[in-house]
Amino acid sequence: MIYVYAIADRPQEPLPGQLGQHGEALAKIVWRDVAAVVSAFDGLQLSNTGDELWRHEEVVEALMSDRAVVPVRFGTLVSSPQRVSDVLCRAYGALVQDIEQVRGQVEIGMRFLSATENGAADDRPLAACNGLALSGTGPGHAYLRSRLVRERELRDRQRARLERVRDAYEQLAGHATASRLDDKPDDRRGASAAFLVPRDRLGCFREIVGGVANAHPELALLCTGPWPAYSFVNAGENPANWSDGHAE
Repeated sequence: MIYVYAIADRPQEPLPGQLGQHGEALAKIVWRDVAAVVSAFDGLQLSNTGDELWRHEEVVEALMSDRAVVPVRFGTLVSSPQRVSDVLCRAYGALVQDIEQVRGQVEIGMRFLSATENGAADDRPLAACNGLALSGTGPGHAYLRSRLVRERELRDRQRARLERVRDAYEQLAGHATASRLDDKPDDRRGASAAFLVPRDRLGCFREIVGGVANAHPELALLCTGPWPAYSFVNAGENPANWSDGHAE
């Protein structure tokens, strides 16, 4: 088996000296002007330990120091070097597009959390009220009316929070090469975003994040990275490209 870390340009460059998964040496499988960075893998599967995850990440980040890198999903195993060559051949156009998209760029992750909500409110759906009239004076009706009011208040808070998140996101997106926002209203962990930022503008972008955070004291902005640009590539992250079928 072959473990795949990334696709990179400049295949003539020497590989980093560090070892890959299970202490195996890194190797290249080259197709035209791109190369898959791989190592031999003699196990049946990964154990999904933190050490294996960080070994994958360390290899990808080491490659990023001197070449453009399309990261491949952690745990990608391929049956043979020939299969890797087939993927490089079939997905070559998409891989080149991804390489140009992320050249000189890194990914910054962001989570937008509410700085004011304490999560104490009972915000379970008011399913018990479906089809029931909320008139009456008994304790059951009073409870249902109270729950309905709380549910409406919760929806109003969620709507207002999403508006603030989207405003903060748009301010940051204007300073990024590309960006993505996941603002599902039912995500209790808060909305999240990814920003593709030129490596040489990281300091400036972090200052902008600080300014946006100051302008939105009702939000807590949790910033992580820089990371390889997993959120902004397609070919390397597409599991179908590495399966036994043809690449997309």
